[in-house]
Amino acid sequence: MAMDAWILGAPLRVLRQTDHPYHETTLATLARHEICLVRRQAPQDAGSELILDGHTIYQPGATALHRAWFDVCRELGYAPAHHWDWDPALILFQQVMPALAADWHEPPMALDPQGLPDGILSLADLRLAFAAAVGGLRDRAAGPVEAKVVETFEWLPLRAVVFHDEAQTALDFEGRGPCCRVSLWLAIHRERPVVLRRRTPDQPGPGPWGPSSLEERLPAETFLAAAGLDPEVPKGFEAALDAALAHLFKHLEAPLEAYRRTYPVGIPWHHTRRERLLGRTIVDVRGGNPPMLLLDDGTEVAIDPNPVPYSEERGI
Repeated sequence: MAMDAWILGAPLRVLRQTDHPYHETTLATLARHEICLVRRQAPQDAGSELILDGHTIYQPGATALHRAWFDVCRELGYAPAHHWDWDPALILFQQVMPALAADWHEPPMALDPQGLPDGILSLADLRLAFAAAVGGLRDRAAGPVEAKVVETFEWLPLRAVVFHDEAQTALDFEGRGPCCRVSLWLAIHRERPVVLRRRTPDQPGPGPWGPSSLEERLPAETFLAAAGLDPEVPKGFEAALDAALAHLFKHLEAPLEAYRRTYPVGIPWHHTRRERLLGRTIVDVRGGNPPMLLLDDGTEVAIDPNPVPYSEERGI
């Protein structure tokens, strides 16, 4: 595996592989954790099981991963708003498991076209649902303004979903709470995302969802600029945009809630800039204007090329 594609902040090190008559096993370490892939051969439990620190995090037939895997992903630097197009399920089944099963004598488990076991929901499923909802907008477009709105969304695919969990959120009997504070990140380029957040009752707006601009622009201008389109807002665009958002989230609420219930609550996936940088290590410096520091979790930090001289900042 190319390390520049590796998401977690620690390498996976395979310790040993065993091809036993009854099951095949691979044991590896991931930072301070042990992870094991076991291929069961007995008819009653055929399939592959993933074990983390002695506890099963996935077994055949499961529809969600154990909370311990989400904790490890957060511990090792996975952040949805930064690692676009990835989530804990995709990391486990598209990165970790293939590395564990690289030298096996048989496939470890049956996977769907997305590289996941049947029944496991992932960000990939939600991205497909979002794309299908946008396709429905295309079928509904009644004029040039509506077509412009559809074109905007076609150029802004869903890249990340961030659940803003709070430790005080009430848990149900499975330890999974309702879909609460959530933001969806749409973008082509990281520099120009559109962030959609669920509105609270005290926030103004025509619907339960609305854009949260990272720039001081009108939402319509933000959408158009992020999509790389002409930023001039045509007459009626704002109303058509609000109607499109209502349509999209009418079709996305159920898949989003199903996806949310695969996530355990109480894990702070969205951290402030200070928390994201604290404790990170500089692994590379890239020239440019401005120069960039590359941290061990993939974060890029711009360097001021003209820092204030020490004498001017502090005096003699």
